[in-house]
Amino acid sequence: MATLVLTPTELQVRLGRWEKFGTLQRDFSVPWDHIDSARAISDTWRNVLGWRWPGLGIPHVVLIGRMVYREGRDFCAIYVDKSGVLLELHDEPYRRLLISAPNDVVQAIVQRVTQG
Repeated sequence: MATLVLTPTELQVRLGRWEKFGTLQRDFSVPWDHIDSARAISDTWRNVLGWRWPGLGIPHVVLIGRMVYREGRDFCAIYVDKSGVLLELHDEPYRRLLISAPNDVVQAIVQRVTQG
């Protein structure tokens, strides 16, 4: 499962070995000032846009990878029916990040983004 690590300067997304293999993606980070908004979401699957390429997906079980659509591309790491966070970005390879995470981590991210 993807792990979100909050540092003073950036949000780090750390992927497990199989996630890296399935998505052809390394761990990455996003500076806090590149995050436009952060929102806690209870139904992560309703926020998925586009077509998966590359990645692994079984509907309502797991979705790991890049989602490509007309307006851009997203990175998703969502599992079963777990809640998560939706981050809207600028000046990054991805337009949005949609990641399942524990509620305490999600609340910390939302608080950090909204309070600056």
